[in-house]
Amino acid sequence: DNTVIIFFSDNGGNMYNEVDGTTPTSNAPLRGGKATMYEGGVRVPMIVSWPGEVKPESTSNELVQSCDFYPTILQMLKLDPGEGQEFDGISILPALKGESLSRDAIFTYFPHDPPVPDWVPPSVSVHQGDWKLLRLFFQGENGAHRYQLYNLAEDIGEKKNLAEEKPELVK
Repeated sequence: DNTVIIFFSDNGGNMYNEVDGTTPTSNAPLRGGKATMYEGGVRVPMIVSWPGEVKPESTSNELVQSCDFYPTILQMLKLDPGEGQEFDGISILPALKGESLSRDAIFTYFPHDPPVPDWVPPSVSVHQGDWKLLRLFFQGENGAHRYQLYNLAEDIGEKKNLAEEKPELVK
């Protein structure tokens, strides 16, 4: 009755190994999987059970990330942060109670170069509203960064790169 359970994955499913002649997971309709910056690699399930506080079987479409857990748990426990302590994340308590979050954007930095089929070079992404921008480090002409822009409301599979059509959004 007084225990909070948070179930959260750190990445999307592994689509690159074979188990019994097939891939162990499918992230369809999302593109990519574990070790990519595409939605199949970063969009994961989260389940929170908090009796008397989170309505059973409720859902939320708010974007959260793991750096939100610490400020959220502090707020759940009614504890103040340490003096001068700053957070990269925000409390997601409003989302757990069915409300919207007040957040500008979510940034994800992935400086790795994993050898997977949906390879994305070291990069950073920003999710803001329906939009997702990927900045691929030093992958463009003369070592410039290259960009991929997707409208996730219209293209959840990240198939149509809109970066050249919408340079104002990329900027």
